[in-house]
Amino acid sequence: MSNIILGMRVAIYMLNKKSFAISLVTIATLTISSPISVSATNIDDKINQQEQKINDLNNQKAAADKTLAGLESQIATLKEETQQLLDEKVALEQEVAQLNKEIADLEEAIQKRSEKIDEQARETQVNQDKQNIVSVLLEADSVSDAINRTLAYGTLVSANNSIMEDQKRDKDDLAQKKQTLEEKVAAITKKQEAFKVKQTELEASKAEQVKLANDILNNLANEKDKKAEYVAQKAEAERIAAEAARKQKELEKQQKEAEQATQAAVQKVTGEENVSQSNNVSSSGTANSGAQTKPQTPAPQTGSGFQSPLSSLVVTSGFGYRADPTGNAGNFHSGIDFGGSMNTPVMAARAGTVIAAGFEPGGGNHIIIQHDNGYYTYYLHLNQHVASVGASVQAGDVVGLMGTTGDSTGVHLHFGISTGFWSGYLNPGPFLGI
Repeated sequence: MSNIILGMRVAIYMLNKKSFAISLVTIATLTISSPISVSATNIDDKINQQEQKINDLNNQKAAADKTLAGLESQIATLKEETQQLLDEKVALEQEVAQLNKEIADLEEAIQKRSEKIDEQARETQVNQDKQNIVSVLLEADSVSDAINRTLAYGTLVSANNSIMEDQKRDKDDLAQKKQTLEEKVAAITKKQEAFKVKQTELEASKAEQVKLANDILNNLANEKDKKAEYVAQKAEAERIAAEAARKQKELEKQQKEAEQATQAAVQKVTGEENVSQSNNVSSSGTANSGAQTKPQTPAPQTGSGFQSPLSSLVVTSGFGYRADPTGNAGNFHSGIDFGGSMNTPVMAARAGTVIAAGFEPGGGNHIIIQHDNGYYTYYLHLNQHVASVGASVQAGDVVGLMGTTGDSTGVHLHFGISTGFWSGYLNPGPFLGI
């Protein structure tokens, strides 16, 4: 009858465990893969946005550079024209200076000529009787001499008058030319001033364009830095996703191996129990009068050769993969946590020998018992040891008191079963019938 019950319990457990494994994989996939996928998509969107911003800024930079190049070309042309005006102005000023000199020389010559004519006129007026034509004729030695004297006198007066007129005309021409040159110099000066104003405006526009170009360059550098950050974030997200996928695969493999090991262990224990019960039946005729040995402290029997380590079981955390409650123990839970109160008696689940009774940072105060069937049982986070190393204990013997030592979040018993010392952990559930 117990074999049937045990088989039913094992079958139910395996179905539950299979469902649990499927749920665990699904939850892990949703928990790990989905946020990473969403995060990678969001980063891609941000990268695309940054690329659009960078393209816009590049277009703005190209437009600013084109405008700046146009302004620089205008400034260069204006400088060339200003230089040409300056050269022209210098040449005109030199011509004006030369004309001023010529006018001054001519005025001096006219002045001297005028003075000489005036002097001749005064002499003519004083010597009027001697200077008239009749006097000249009478004083002549001959008719020929008279004619020569008359011609010479007329020629002298005519020449003086002609020179005076030529000098006056030249003076007027020089004055007109000087006025024309001065007007040209004034026009060039005015144009030069206008060029200066225009050059000042162009230089101001150029300064604004240079500032705009620099601002665009700064913005462009910032946006490129942001894009680089997003690219790095994407690479990190992809790395995390790959690592999560690798861990997920590893977890599924370990889960499968744990299921296979648990199934084999349950089959082995069931087989041993069947053999034991057959032996008990065959010898029951002669053993009825013998005394039965009872455990020191009553505990629920499981029919698998192991009994409950507590008088009542309240599961707070099952065997297998879970979120690490402290951040130090890892996601794989190598046993089952049972809740209880401080100093609740903890009993040996099966007869055996205590091979460890000490303290370690993760498990705190702990007891490890080696059993005759090759298994080990673990009792962790105890408040106090009761059994000591080397002690032989029976199922139900109190080996310690429940506590919360080591890497623990509260009072509880971590109970584990394994095929090796601190290795080969199995799910204790089927052994305890839960």
